[in-house]
Amino acid sequence: MPLVVPNAVEVIILQGFLNTPLTIRLFGTNVVPGPASVVGNFTEIAGGGYANKPLLFANWVFAAGGPSTATYPVQTWNFTGVVNAPGTVYGYYVTRNSDGILLWASQFTVVPFIPVNGSILQITPLFTADSVF
Repeated sequence: MPLVVPNAVEVIILQGFLNTPLTIRLFGTNVVPGPASVVGNFTEIAGGGYANKPLLFANWVFAAGGPSTATYPVQTWNFTGVVNAPGTVYGYYVTRNSDGILLWASQFTVVPFIPVNGSILQITPLFTADSVF
């Protein structure tokens, strides 16, 4: 018989996991995140008016379901120019502030983003939990 975690408990697990100071960062290395990924696999972009952003626990919205979700408000970066070489944004990653550990990463599913003066990038952080093993 499979292990089943009720949807309401999935939300409790998500709340516990995300109840710590986190930072969302954009990466400029062409890597595909995988199960063995570590923070060192990603090079945070720099320049062009970029700054990473905190993800505050109070802003997460949790919903039970199949899967249960934690959604964060849209994060917007307004670029004032190009970013350092290679000048491309391939995705984002989230780190825990206490120890810098990589919690998750996502590569864009469409072409990479190339910032220029006046360009805008928006990301909606999302984390899901679905527990039938």
